[in-house]
Amino acid sequence: MSLSATDLERVVRTVWSTQLGLAPEPADPFEVAKGLNREDTVLVKIYFFGEFNGRIEQKCSRLVSVSAAAAAFAACGKDVGTGDIQDTASEMAHMTAGNLKRFLHGASEVSNAEPRPVTGDDGSVVAEAAFTIQGEPLVVSLIQTG
Repeated sequence: MSLSATDLERVVRTVWSTQLGLAPEPADPFEVAKGLNREDTVLVKIYFFGEFNGRIEQKCSRLVSVSAAAAAFAACGKDVGTGDIQDTASEMAHMTAGNLKRFLHGASEVSNAEPRPVTGDDGSVVAEAAFTIQGEPLVVSLIQTG
């Protein structure tokens, strides 16, 4: 695999800016992680299976997800529903995963459903990129499993 954290950062910034007009700004991962608490965090996992097995984990604050949904649906933030918020977060993670496939060696499929139960080791982080969008946290990680 020839994916670096810089490649991941570039893909995430391109996807979010071109699709939604939002500008993810690179940030210190430790500082961004502090801004993600369990009650407020929107987590999306997109799985790779085939020659590369693993997943993308996209974590962001609810405010980032609301901003993304508002941009996607050309709506005011207060007018987007929970389904719109989750759909937009999932779509952004899916687009990121699709764009990352070219960095993975061999043929791999992308799915929002876990292809098989995870047993033992939950994987290792291959690359991670941390951002803020309008001051709110976004972290995207590529994790390789078995």
